[in-house]
Amino acid sequence: MKNTLKTLASVALVAALAACSNEAPESEFVDDGSEVTISSEVKGVVAGSQEDLNARAGNAVYFAYDKSSLSAEATKTLKKQAAWLKMFPNVNIIIEGNCDERGTRKYNQALGEKRANAAKRYLIAQGISAKRITTVSYGKDKPAVLGNTEEAYAKNRRDVTIIAK
Repeated sequence: MKNTLKTLASVALVAALAACSNEAPESEFVDDGSEVTISSEVKGVVAGSQEDLNARAGNAVYFAYDKSSLSAEATKTLKKQAAWLKMFPNVNIIIEGNCDERGTRKYNQALGEKRANAAKRYLIAQGISAKRITTVSYGKDKPAVLGNTEEAYAKNRRDVTIIAK
């Protein structure tokens, strides 16, 4: 009887400690029949941090030339971001819209804004409060990669999600 009580007490203690853990649990989220899985943790990364978002959901989505519509790959990343944001309801984000160097500054500023707003609308449709999301357009002023090749252009046509401080 004494051993049974000790075993039960040990199990209860482990369960209580697990419930108090800071680490986000492994979760699966389903949207329109496609499954998105967020892993439980990344070793050495603080749960809920920018590094955590980058590692578990990804922080960038890419666009076709002269487009602001979301690709299938972009929506997959945004679904993961939405799932991650649901795990950390106190985190607010900024979506930075970016373009490649082609086009005028004014045109790229507007296109970057359309791209950031497309991602914002998608996250809102996934249940994330609009109050948690700010957008900004950098147009062609913040390239990820320098150069005037198609590979460089493709990496610069993007939205980047960062945690608001």
